[in-house]
Amino acid sequence: MNCLVRFYLAGPLFVAMILGLVGCGKSDSTGGGGGRQASGMEKAAQENAMAEVKKHWTKQSEGWITARNSGSSFAPIRFLRQCRELNVEGVRTDDLSESDRMNGLEWVGEVRFKETPCREAGDQGVLLDGMASINVFRQRGRWTQWVDFQPEPVRIQKVKGNWQAQQDTWLLRGQLPGAEDFANAGVK
Repeated sequence: MNCLVRFYLAGPLFVAMILGLVGCGKSDSTGGGGGRQASGMEKAAQENAMAEVKKHWTKQSEGWITARNSGSSFAPIRFLRQCRELNVEGVRTDDLSESDRMNGLEWVGEVRFKETPCREAGDQGVLLDGMASINVFRQRGRWTQWVDFQPEPVRIQKVKGNWQAQQDTWLLRGQLPGAEDFANAGVK
């Protein structure tokens, strides 16, 4: 809930006037327990976002793993990234304008994921692209320590009956790891 607080001077006392602006035309549902249940479209957004994540991450016994290359074809920096869990925290629905609807947009928003422990192994570099709460350096042959990390939301929309996810986001930049990726990282 968003609140606007205004203070007015009334003699020697301050009077606080609180105006609650509930939702402002946006919904914010949770993926499980605690908040209101997701609508049909929000549930479909969650399912489609997770389907897109599964094109880039594979689930193994110790968590979800993706293969990344943060370098270039001339100077690749290849590594594995592992997250203990990839669970939806909630969905935020954006307002659609009349023009959006006329252009075939049926739903627009983002799917947020819960904070999760992450680690990496592979070519030398900074863990989580330097976005972790501490600086840890990745190296070939062993996993870094686990650090808590909040993945970026996945922007998703439904256009003319088809779901589309914005690909340039933290969870969707990798690819499914193969034997070569594990060999390069020096881990199993």
